[in-house]
Amino acid sequence: MNVLSLAFQRLLLLIVASLVIFAAMNLLPGDPASVMLGLDASPESLAALHHQLGLDTTLPARYAHWVGDLMRGNLGRSYIYDVPVSGLIGERLQSTLPLILLAMMLSLGAGIPLGMTAAANRGKMPDMGLMAMLQLLKSIPDFWLAMMMTFLFSLTLRWLPASGFPGWGHGFFTGLRALILPAVALAVPQAAITARFMRSSLIETLSQDFIRTARAQGYSRSGVLWRVALPNALIPVLTLAGIQLPVLITGSIIVESVFSLPGCGKLLLEAVNQRDLPVVQNLVMLIVTAVMILGFLLAALVRFLDPRLGEERP
Repeated sequence: MNVLSLAFQRLLLLIVASLVIFAAMNLLPGDPASVMLGLDASPESLAALHHQLGLDTTLPARYAHWVGDLMRGNLGRSYIYDVPVSGLIGERLQSTLPLILLAMMLSLGAGIPLGMTAAANRGKMPDMGLMAMLQLLKSIPDFWLAMMMTFLFSLTLRWLPASGFPGWGHGFFTGLRALILPAVALAVPQAAITARFMRSSLIETLSQDFIRTARAQGYSRSGVLWRVALPNALIPVLTLAGIQLPVLITGSIIVESVFSLPGCGKLLLEAVNQRDLPVVQNLVMLIVTAVMILGFLLAALVRFLDPRLGEERP
């Protein structure tokens, strides 16, 4: 599959995702107008608000209007906050985006060396000890780990803030300190998965013929590991990173709630509870679009690093 066909496939998935998101949001029970006006609102007031919000038209017309606005970059206005959705999401991204990026960096930065260490000591005590620890870490739920880390590092040791996000206006390191615990809680299970995957990929790579050829050419044990095996073993790990990205995004919703971070995850929960359809629809669609684009870029990168993956199969 070449890059163009991959891009077309992602575009089709994006269209299907928009249909699913729109149907899920508009077919759920509950009336946004009733939430906004209260239970005592008169039928006339509800009808007027339905017309104002465009809720009195057919579902296909509402879908076409929504997609048209999306293509023009117009995300509408929030029903509850009465502000542009784009500004609302942009404000919350200031904590969510760095949180996800930091968690991904920690996951890869810890998982890859741990996997390499386990593979280099296959069958020995370091390998068995690491595998047992990784299995335990992989099984820990995000919310439980977040609470335990808050109790230890915030309430007991008082090294890091327990909750909240002061914003980047108070200084880079002040904002970073507020994101360390949430990012670690989000990254630990994924780092364990990355390490196990890295170990398997590296062990498989070390058994290939070109590794024996490199050894015959006089490469040292460390040279074979770092210069020959590692670049090839990292290719499947990049694919795994694309799969982990949606997991980190959904996990950030729970972590933001535990640490009271004013991010997109918390905004999404609030919008769902208040039936704020423009916020929910557009935020979920933006998340899906970001995952699709990043997944496409990672898949294109993997095919660039290993052109064999793009070859047509007979």
